[in-house]
Amino acid sequence: MWIDLHARQPTVTCPSCGVTASRVHSTYIRRLADRPLGGRRVLLRLRIRRFFCDNGLCSRRTVAEQVPSLTTRYRRRTTALARMVQAIGLAVGGRAGARLAGYLPVKTSRDVILRELRRLPDPPSAQVTVLGIDEFAFRRGATYGTVLIDVETRRPIDLLPDRTADTVASWLADHPEIKVICRDRCSTFSQAAAHAAPDAIEVADRWHLLHSLARAVERTAHQHRACLRKDAETSDLDQPQEPSDPASLAALITLPEPDDPPGAQLLARVRQWHTEIHQLRERGWTISAIARHLGRDRKTVRHYLTTEFDQILASARERRPNGHINRFKPYLQQRFRCGATNAAALFREIQERGYRGSRVVVTKYIATLRAGTAAPEPARPIPSPRRITTWIMRHPDTLTDSQRDQLDAILAACPDLATARDLAHEFSAIARERRGQDLTHWMARALDQGPQPVQGFAAFLRNDWDAVVNGLTLHWSSGAVEGQVTRIKLIKRRSYGRASFALLRTLVLAQPP
Repeated sequence: MWIDLHARQPTVTCPSCGVTASRVHSTYIRRLADRPLGGRRVLLRLRIRRFFCDNGLCSRRTVAEQVPSLTTRYRRRTTALARMVQAIGLAVGGRAGARLAGYLPVKTSRDVILRELRRLPDPPSAQVTVLGIDEFAFRRGATYGTVLIDVETRRPIDLLPDRTADTVASWLADHPEIKVICRDRCSTFSQAAAHAAPDAIEVADRWHLLHSLARAVERTAHQHRACLRKDAETSDLDQPQEPSDPASLAALITLPEPDDPPGAQLLARVRQWHTEIHQLRERGWTISAIARHLGRDRKTVRHYLTTEFDQILASARERRPNGHINRFKPYLQQRFRCGATNAAALFREIQERGYRGSRVVVTKYIATLRAGTAAPEPARPIPSPRRITTWIMRHPDTLTDSQRDQLDAILAACPDLATARDLAHEFSAIARERRGQDLTHWMARALDQGPQPVQGFAAFLRNDWDAVVNGLTLHWSSGAVEGQVTRIKLIKRRSYGRASFALLRTLVLAQPP
């Protein structure tokens, strides 16, 4: 649909000198795309007049008129259509936006959408009193940036291209109005705040504190796997016989066995990595250098250097693939004792329950059961350290009767885990009820009675004591920051790596109209 129109304003203002011009020099036709009407594209043929600039000191000789709220210099679409294209780009990105625009219908391309997005100005800056700060990954394990959030309005206010203390401190120095800084336990942000905003109240996030405590409880569970396994083997003699129907026996294959077959590829790889990393560390290599040399993530290298080898092996044993028949041996032995001796039928049963191995392996194992040469049924499996940690960190009222019984048996067999449970519940109550004044008493008890990982967590709190107490007392938190980090991840994946930092910053800061 073509629409012919012209402007009726008698004069224009010169953009260079500001003098009003009224003498017409010439006219020309300018074609502009406008918003669709009735499902049809709309094109405007606008007759533009060019005026003489009568100011002899001005560098311009002629001035082309612009229609307010309709035209902009050098743009081939109206202001309304440009806002529409920008809204499409902010909502779904360039490539998907071009596909969506074809259904509206609006003729555009992904490059046009990105170009319109780059025209968007930064949002107006306001006085920020409560700041939330966190890191986000451009490339996980390699490069990181910093996102800054106004916690009161829950809106992003800026993105920084890195997470160094100097960059963050420089930004904080330009905003002296900040009174409260919500952050995680990252030492970089703590150093920047201490240098550039010493009078601001620093608040450590409660979720990160509880997450660190959960990791300490999980390390405690890892350290006491031996005593839990011994207790399971002892109590297994008193356990009643499991039911013989397949539905009830299905639970036997949901938990991994405590032992792994010798020579497993996963365990061999773990041992090799552990040896290589520690050898390079003994030669004076840094974590970053080791990661580059071995092609591993820095967090993986740090995990191998700071975690006990037995704990790493225990974690590897719990990550065996579903195709391993050892996970299904208790089920096969019980079914065989109940009279199910057909290897093909048993293979189909365990295949329905997650087995991805070969039928030949099942047939050979059933043959050993017939010959009486199969290994005896393994001892009753115990829950993984992560599952035990989940039960400990959850509120007791949210556990089922079965989970509560298993946890009670585990805590009765391991006094250190029982102490860790009591300390975790007390700390969770302090965080939930925001009783930061009780942290000193909890700290003394944790350092005196707690297991070694919990003692390490408590000692680590000393390095950031004021921020931790504030986090357990004040109502501020980093919840809004974590939500924006998740949103940044979505924007990154939507852009498929085509967005530069400037475009990413525009997409994060500009809100859809």
